[in-house]
Amino acid sequence: MEILENLYDIKHKNNHFFERKISITSKKTLINGVKKSGKTSLIIDYISNFLQNEVLYIDLNDTRVDTKKVGKNLQKFLDLHPIKILVIENFDHSFTLPKVEEIILTCKEEIEGFDTLTLYPLDFEEFIAFDVRHSNIETIFQIYANTGSYPQIILNSSNSVHWSMQEMLHVMISDATEFEIFKQLSVAQSSQISLFQIYNQLKSSIKISKDSLYKKVKKLENDKMIFFVERYGFPKATKKLFLIDFALKNALTFKKEFLKRFQNMVFLELLKKNYEVYYTQNIDLYVPHKNYAVLCIPFLPAEMIKLKLQKILLHVKELGIKKIDIVTVGNDGEFWLKNTKCSIIPFWDWALQD
Repeated sequence: MEILENLYDIKHKNNHFFERKISITSKKTLINGVKKSGKTSLIIDYISNFLQNEVLYIDLNDTRVDTKKVGKNLQKFLDLHPIKILVIENFDHSFTLPKVEEIILTCKEEIEGFDTLTLYPLDFEEFIAFDVRHSNIETIFQIYANTGSYPQIILNSSNSVHWSMQEMLHVMISDATEFEIFKQLSVAQSSQISLFQIYNQLKSSIKISKDSLYKKVKKLENDKMIFFVERYGFPKATKKLFLIDFALKNALTFKKEFLKRFQNMVFLELLKKNYEVYYTQNIDLYVPHKNYAVLCIPFLPAEMIKLKLQKILLHVKELGIKKIDIVTVGNDGEFWLKNTKCSIIPFWDWALQD
């Protein structure tokens, strides 16, 4: 009971919090998502609406917390105090959840009866709210493209962004082999790649079996650190790889490939809209259920874009695509490709549209 008493006495307050698009609205809420995406800040902002004696906040990753003792005494402690809301971060299913008016969990697995919220790092619209120092949208985009989307990095005033990112990644991926795998995967950002290719690239530098590699890559995928996108209509074809944050590659390698970073940036905006995304041989990102395609062409003039689209007209007709957005860095325009509306639109306008 002493552990719970100590936790009950702690006052939780956010020194820096900006509104997110996701909010807690259910009496039983489970929040998952990648590490460092802002789950704790979201929770603390929510519980700040309650009186201190109405809240009990427990983080099972806190080394001061004995999970067995907490689980054994939790219901009794709740019965003795006027607690209305219980928060358990990093819930591990090692004990039965108690009866309480409201409960918030962070946990990887979904739990029956709980509404699940998935929190990712910031999208571009959220980033604008975080960047209070600038007002010019093109300047904000340039900072976003170089800094990435993690709140922790954005709020860090250090000029050494790559050091901050590396430090954060070592916390997020504590296993040394897993870290090296993620580093190698980052080189393949926005590219089609197989795990066999990754294995051949890694085996000369680290000792690892194919089975071990596949398990660790699957863990990175389950942790939402990486995403594999299928080629539409060809599920066995090589998948396209994207990272949870488009700027991480620059922190792990010296390769500066803006086009691949840009495509990753666009993919994440679609991901955060909960779209089911594919790629095709001619289309960067394809959303079948909306008959919608996205091409990432940051710098090509409008006339060259039109010529490029003419070359894939048959492919567009075969897929029945009704709308194509050509996402750029500054260029804009609009034209029709037979019955398909094509919009050339700067990233900042595209990301902010409904």
